[in-house]
Amino acid sequence: MHIPRNKTKLILGFVFVSIIFICLRLKTLNHLLMWDEARNIISLRAFLSNNAADPFYWNYFFHPPLYMTFAGLLSPFKAGLDIRLELLSLLFSYLILLIIYLLSAKIAGWRYAFFSGLFLSLMPVSIAYDTWIRRDGLASALGYLAIFLLLKKRFFWCAVALSFSLLAKESALFFILAVIPILFALREREIIKKAAIIYGTVFILTSWWYLCFSSMPKFLFDIYLSITKNAAVWANSPLYYFKKLLPDMGIPMLALFIIGMCHSFYSIFRKKQYKWSLPLVIASCVYIPGSFIIACKTPWLCLSAVPALAMIAGGGALFLLKRAKKSKLALSLFAILTIFSLFTGLFFSYDKYHMTTYPNGWSGANSSRELALYLNKRVEDGEKLMITQFSYWGKPLCQMCPVFLYYWSGKPVYIIDGNDSAEEIMKAIINNRISWLTVIDSSNKQLNFHALVRGITDSTLGNPIIIGPSYIWKTNSIRRRL
Repeated sequence: MHIPRNKTKLILGFVFVSIIFICLRLKTLNHLLMWDEARNIISLRAFLSNNAADPFYWNYFFHPPLYMTFAGLLSPFKAGLDIRLELLSLLFSYLILLIIYLLSAKIAGWRYAFFSGLFLSLMPVSIAYDTWIRRDGLASALGYLAIFLLLKKRFFWCAVALSFSLLAKESALFFILAVIPILFALREREIIKKAAIIYGTVFILTSWWYLCFSSMPKFLFDIYLSITKNAAVWANSPLYYFKKLLPDMGIPMLALFIIGMCHSFYSIFRKKQYKWSLPLVIASCVYIPGSFIIACKTPWLCLSAVPALAMIAGGGALFLLKRAKKSKLALSLFAILTIFSLFTGLFFSYDKYHMTTYPNGWSGANSSRELALYLNKRVEDGEKLMITQFSYWGKPLCQMCPVFLYYWSGKPVYIIDGNDSAEEIMKAIINNRISWLTVIDSSNKQLNFHALVRGITDSTLGNPIIIGPSYIWKTNSIRRRL
């Protein structure tokens, strides 16, 4: 069978991009689990074991169930669950690459598809999060599938894809916001009627979860739309996500992104080529509310826009490539920026990226894992551990860190309030036959336990073992003397 030349290039380009995409992400497997990743695993285990007494059981209902439905098929009670869940996330991320590739080809041909896929494969933020055990990959894959179906005028199936995206994570709302602007960009007739059909179908297919089961709506205002003690932890300036574009994309790709923005605006307003507005619409529907409406600015809130950013950068590369025949400057810019974008991805440092963009979370997860692994080697079967709240995460609501619980071997843990005095803790050690005491300190003056550490040190327990921000005492011998 004869395959058209452009189709051959399209396929070969995708194979090349796929190799880069997968190789760069395989290096991030078996990474240090962060707070939400560990909580997802612990919540899934508690739900599947029907352990409603476990406080993490109810976290299962905080987000929609579609992702957890897939995750639940991966035998959560066997070793290596984290790797399998990371591979599941990688699968969803790869589906995003495929959809973006096809979507870009539909807009402007195989060259545009190639550059969009290449930059998505090389983008630091994409490499950093594509294997995270989170719902974002599934939600984005379904969201971009919906946009692709919208471009093909399959309005009902677009609504179905949007519904499943919304049942994967609430961030699908960004794609729902993009529907009407994209209908305008496509010059559709009866826009309000078509949008009403899409939105009505989405409501019918998703309302059962959001009205009957989800615990998210009651937290929505508290966390995302107001500066409460919860949202304040993630409060940043409106320019936070725009500033974050530099580490998210790297300098050469950011330059291509800016060129792509200029090219898109020129094509839309001067040449009336409205197809170039599609990635701009998606990115705007994420970055505008994320920057100026949502108060809780978590580092991963804008992940839905990452493929759109790659498409815009791909437009910049395509523009320079077309100009290269007439301009040596354009050819030089294209070669330099593309090659250095390649180096940005190839020499990407997973640890350095997260230390830069998520310093509190990265250091907290490292400290929790280090403490858990240290105690695993020393706390014997039958011994009991008493531990304070994990205040170094920088928020008072962190009674027990899921990262610690994930790496902890599963022995009993007694949690004490940071307001307890050293004398009260000593009594609790005796009454509960505690073998190990750990106080988790913090550099935050409102959350640290400096006074408690001094009080325990001055008691019969003496000087502690210090592991990062943690102070550890072996209490068996002291208990016998008391």
